[in-house]
Amino acid sequence: MAHRLLVPIVVLAVVTAGCGGASEQVTGDTTAIPTPGLPVTYQGPDGVSTTVESAARIVTLSGEFTETVFALGLGANVVAVDLSSVYPDEALGLPKIGVEFRLLAEPIIAAEPTVVIGDEDAIPTDVIEQVRAAGIAVVIFPALTTIAAPAEKIRQTAHVLGIEEQGEALATRVQAEIDDAIALAATAETDPRVAFVYIASDDTVLLFGESTVAGGLLAVAGALNVASDLGIDGWVPLTPEALVAGDPDVIVTASRGVETVGGLDAFLALPGIAETRAAADRRVLVYEDLFILGLAPRAGQALRQLVLDLHPELTP
Repeated sequence: MAHRLLVPIVVLAVVTAGCGGASEQVTGDTTAIPTPGLPVTYQGPDGVSTTVESAARIVTLSGEFTETVFALGLGANVVAVDLSSVYPDEALGLPKIGVEFRLLAEPIIAAEPTVVIGDEDAIPTDVIEQVRAAGIAVVIFPALTTIAAPAEKIRQTAHVLGIEEQGEALATRVQAEIDDAIALAATAETDPRVAFVYIASDDTVLLFGESTVAGGLLAVAGALNVASDLGIDGWVPLTPEALVAGDPDVIVTASRGVETVGGLDAFLALPGIAETRAAADRRVLVYEDLFILGLAPRAGQALRQLVLDLHPELTP
């Protein structure tokens, strides 16, 4: 869990119908999109076998799964989401069930879902068990962190929701976008030294190494991760001395953290960051958290944008 470290940490600083078939499923004041491939039984990494009888009312436990379910065309079936679910816009107005790293059982149960979807990062586990004890199907997937994760997550999600054909089509498209971005990076003439700095809260600034989502993105984007030179694998609290020693050409970060410290100028003035070449040249790339770190259906788009921003010579 620690190696993924996504948007929910920042958010913490700031709650049935019949089984799918060919006919429409009416849920409250909405009409759910049918999912003819159900029922499906799935055994997760937690060892629990869950049978999903209906996808008429879906609760997602993290932003990446919210984005995935909407991209699969089942957004109309989503009845509640966690606070990290900032994309697509349609998810913003849905009831909230806490955040992936601090879920609340009561709003999940109150949403009357037919299925709840998340991965091993969804905690506390006693909330998961409480929801299951209420007779609700809860599917927990492995927490995937490599560049292969988006297509795998899409296929897994589509499988348990009974729409494997749609899932395969979406996974194939997303993987093609990722492959194209990696191929583009391979043509770059530069290999900038990059630090991925993540502001988790007012007093917690992290540097991401190789065994993180961020580290994996930098590796395939044709960048040299300064964390590797510093012997950092995973993520560590950032010290000014470490970043000065790494002296990156470019700093990559997420937008919520920049907002937390008061904007880009305040970010550039942080101890350690202020002394780098990246700060002197104002070469700081800021992306929305879920977009750059979510490993969701927009992953190929995010990677391509990162490649172009790191290697301006590749811009058409």
